[in-house]
Amino acid sequence: MKPYFGKELVRALCGLFGPSGCEEAVRDFIAEQIEGYCDSYRIDRAGNLIATIKGRGPDYNEDNPDKFLIAAHMDEVGMMITRIDDHGYLHFDTVGGIDPRVLCGRQVTVMHGDTAVAGVIASKAIHLQSKEERTKVTPLKKLYIDIGATDKADAEQYAAVGDCATFHSDFVTFGKDDRFMKGKALDDRCGCAALIEILRELYRRPTDLPFDVCFAFTRCEEVGISGASVAAFGVAPKYAVVIDASAVNDVADAAPATRVATQGKGGMISLADRGTIYDTAMIRFAQAVAEKHGIACQIKQATTGANDAAHVQRSLAGVRVMALSLPTRYIHSASCVAAYEDHEAICRLVVAMLKSWKLS
Repeated sequence: MKPYFGKELVRALCGLFGPSGCEEAVRDFIAEQIEGYCDSYRIDRAGNLIATIKGRGPDYNEDNPDKFLIAAHMDEVGMMITRIDDHGYLHFDTVGGIDPRVLCGRQVTVMHGDTAVAGVIASKAIHLQSKEERTKVTPLKKLYIDIGATDKADAEQYAAVGDCATFHSDFVTFGKDDRFMKGKALDDRCGCAALIEILRELYRRPTDLPFDVCFAFTRCEEVGISGASVAAFGVAPKYAVVIDASAVNDVADAAPATRVATQGKGGMISLADRGTIYDTAMIRFAQAVAEKHGIACQIKQATTGANDAAHVQRSLAGVRVMALSLPTRYIHSASCVAAYEDHEAICRLVVAMLKSWKLS
């Protein structure tokens, strides 16, 4: 497989099928993209992909090296088929947090074994709805996936209970100089792309690192049972940076007090969220490095959400962690939107931090 770079790397990653528990295609692609750019990589028992770049230099303890973990999750939100009715429609539940308002009318891909099956999420047409129904969001239990089957027996040739589905959504760039990216699964395929790019940069331009840098591409973050805890136990890091995507709320008419961040002003550094209170010294160091190198970054103006950091921080004897998040509009939908310059800023900041590390 050819190596992908920049926006094309993000595009390729977002196009892959990979809801929680079904990350194999994403993992295989990442393994091919990092081949030859790391000292080793492995797949652990939980299905995480762990790649390592060995440290070097006068401060590196080869016999008992410290470990620095950088993590991003491979999975995306999706759906799981729970029932096939007599008419051949697929009923489903969500995998991860999806607002039912973004579901109806969306094209999806159902993966049945190795076969991708096209479908559309549908419900009763507006012409047939009562006045009361028109004023309410269609509940999940009244939505179904239409794969064009004539009846249950026909549908069962192309889908089964337990099969998963994801949004089918084209990746497009738009805005001045195509600075914005739109697609499914920017959460967290942009994070995976960042890890690949950081890994390649460190390997192409070796520098003295006082620790081994381990890159964890993790599973099942979207359903709260992340493989990050297994990855952290296997690596036993002293420090960790988790790269993810986070809702930004910088849309029209949003009150200044409710804005989480602003797209185009760099990655968001979290102070705290529902799972983690982050390491103050690491945050201050990141801000100092960003200022020194002229790299855009911003503080996340909210304590909502959580990510892999919660699992990593409380593993073993504890890990010092910080989180860098990509400001993302319309997250957990078929049309996530992010600014590519923010993605680039995250990559630059992590590389600069590693190359000038001073915390003990």
